[in-house]
Amino acid sequence: MEAVECKSFEHQIEDFFDDQLSDEELASFLHHTETCPECREELTIRLLIRMGLMRLEDGRNFHLGHEYDRMIGAAKLKLARRMRLKRMAGLSIGAVILALVAVVVIAMFVLIL
Repeated sequence: MEAVECKSFEHQIEDFFDDQLSDEELASFLHHTETCPECREELTIRLLIRMGLMRLEDGRNFHLGHEYDRMIGAAKLKLARRMRLKRMAGLSIGAVILALVAVVVIAMFVLIL
């Protein structure tokens, strides 16, 4: 992978954990995890450190592979929901505009009669 892209990825890991990435950043981040083994390994290491410390504090064990898959799966689901909401919002705005145009046309027609 390109060094600049990997460097950007590394800087986004904490924002990813804290759910602070925009939809576009999250999509790029998730794509990069699928295409760059080095960055996927870095994310796994950071997850191990983050989750390992939390689990040490509360005394529970965890399976790194399951935690990684759960985290990535949840992020993909969240991104899909956000994108679906954006599409629905766009359709809703279009429907409102269409309704307003229809009202104006009907009002003009009534005024002409």
